[in-house]
Amino acid sequence: MAAVHQSLFFFFFFFLLSSSFFLPFSTTWATQKVSLALYYEALCPFCSRFIVFSLSNIFSDGVISIVDLRLVPFGNAMIGHNSTISCQHGPSECILNTVEACAINSWPDVVMHHLTVLKFPVTSMHTFIV
Repeated sequence: MAAVHQSLFFFFFFFLLSSSFFLPFSTTWATQKVSLALYYEALCPFCSRFIVFSLSNIFSDGVISIVDLRLVPFGNAMIGHNSTISCQHGPSECILNTVEACAINSWPDVVMHHLTVLKFPVTSMHTFIV
């Protein structure tokens, strides 16, 4: 239950940070999409659960039609004093973040990402999200 609350907190936190909620309303506000940038860590189990079990709902509910979603594999990366990059969940996460960033750059349509993921049953995805 705590994970659900944490997922909801992260969703609304990122929504408020990246949305145009704080901008003044204009005459074209109804035609604009809400910008949502999700900064996540490739090997973080909480991020994975949130993306698969919570964020994916915006596709099934049709909310994606009003959201401009940007996925950013950040990995809580830090640059060390000798210019080395380290990620919270180790070197493998840094590599996966790079691979995911490259894939997103090459294939930027998040709706197509979601449709591709739907080909795999959630039970098989769950083995990666432990």
